[in-house]
Amino acid sequence: MDSPSTPQPAAFELLHPAVQRRLWDMQWTSLRPLQVSGIREILTTRRHVILAAPTAAGKTEAAFLPILSAIADEAEGSVRAIYVGPLKALINDQFQRLGDLCVHLQMPVHSWHGDIGASKKAKLIAEPGGVLLITPESIESLFVNRSSHLRKVFAGLRFIVIDELHTFLDNERGLHLRSLLTRLIAKTENPEGVRVVGLSATIGDLLVAKRYLAPNAP
Repeated sequence: MDSPSTPQPAAFELLHPAVQRRLWDMQWTSLRPLQVSGIREILTTRRHVILAAPTAAGKTEAAFLPILSAIADEAEGSVRAIYVGPLKALINDQFQRLGDLCVHLQMPVHSWHGDIGASKKAKLIAEPGGVLLITPESIESLFVNRSSHLRKVFAGLRFIVIDELHTFLDNERGLHLRSLLTRLIAKTENPEGVRVVGLSATIGDLLVAKRYLAPNAP
């Protein structure tokens, strides 16, 4: 006779207590299906993940509720998660959303693009930690202007989130980003442990997207 299977814990129970507390503060009464799937996949497996769902399906939270839970006790010493967005306006919007989720975490959230002041960039280099929101072009700028600091800033990197993943598929900008991320991951202490999460509402060919996220194991 087969032994009874162990029931899966509720997705909410998998989250860090400080993240749970924030959801209570925000008066969330339930998680959306995509968020349940994202939490379980990110917190109970080691795979790369694509979260593909229509606009307003809660993709950002589906990725960052579990990611913030995973890095909650490692806020300082290195950037632990990167959010790559194709547009500065999108990064500015997500900066507010992620900052709101981090109220009880003491997790720094940084943004880096052409409109961010030099003092804020200098602070991140001097005291790396938490989450960094950045454009592909600004990653390139880091390699050009801050190359000697990259190992320190990203030594403990664990997650890379690529928003609007479809905009990077089958084009030069996407190839450039893939190259930059490969080089950045090589700067970390555990390159094999860095996981990539793609977000999109518009992916025509999932196999192409899988190969983009994980060329060696789509």
